[in-house]
Amino acid sequence: MTDRVDTGPSSAERLARKRLLVALAGWIVAAVLAGSMRAGVRIPEPFDALGGYVLVWAPLLAAVVVARFGVRAPAGSPSVLGFGFRPIDLLWGIAAGLLLRILVSVLEVLVNGTMPAVASGPAPSGSAAIVSSFVIAVLAATLFAPLIEELFFRGLLLRSLRASVRGGAVWAAVLVSAAMFAALHLVVANGPKEALVAGLGTFLVGLGTGTAVVLTGRIGVAVVTHVVFNASLLVLGVTAVTGGTGVVIE
Repeated sequence: MTDRVDTGPSSAERLARKRLLVALAGWIVAAVLAGSMRAGVRIPEPFDALGGYVLVWAPLLAAVVVARFGVRAPAGSPSVLGFGFRPIDLLWGIAAGLLLRILVSVLEVLVNGTMPAVASGPAPSGSAAIVSSFVIAVLAATLFAPLIEELFFRGLLLRSLRASVRGGAVWAAVLVSAAMFAALHLVVANGPKEALVAGLGTFLVGLGTGTAVVLTGRIGVAVVTHVVFNASLLVLGVTAVTGGTGVVIE
């Protein structure tokens, strides 16, 4: 019987590990900057609403760009992000996003005993700067944040984790990427209850979107899921003003 010879990591594994190092560096910088948010970051209107987001987005986007263009990859190597979208992803994303919102809502009720936030009025009106800041804040939460975070966590990070281990530890990669996604949100949590809700809630979102990416092979469904999850928060706020549920889940 011939003994198996360990030939070491393949070129694909070495490439994935390089990309993983870039992702980890971006995540660490984002976590450090997110932790500094309490010190306050002032950005001129109407982009002032992006202050906290920019601190996290910048290193995450930088990691994606560096991994894509700065890490030399042989021809035919697996893509960095695996970005793709099909019409069916819209249907699955809407269903998954609403289901995750319900689960996190139940979690908040169990932890806090009640829904923590109630809408107090309509969208702001007045000067162009105020309205613009509001619009930018809505776009940041419902479009930019889901896209950037999914490109990083379910694109670069998840794919790099999965490909860096021989045999492709698929579900371990989903768990680790979801845990790192949750940990980044924990950095700015205030108090144990908020930390519990934020930690478990974002971990569930990470598991849901990560599973969707693994099953479909595309990030598109994860982006739609994340958009619906975040946007449902605003929809609850609007219905509160117009006689609906009256509840907003942060």
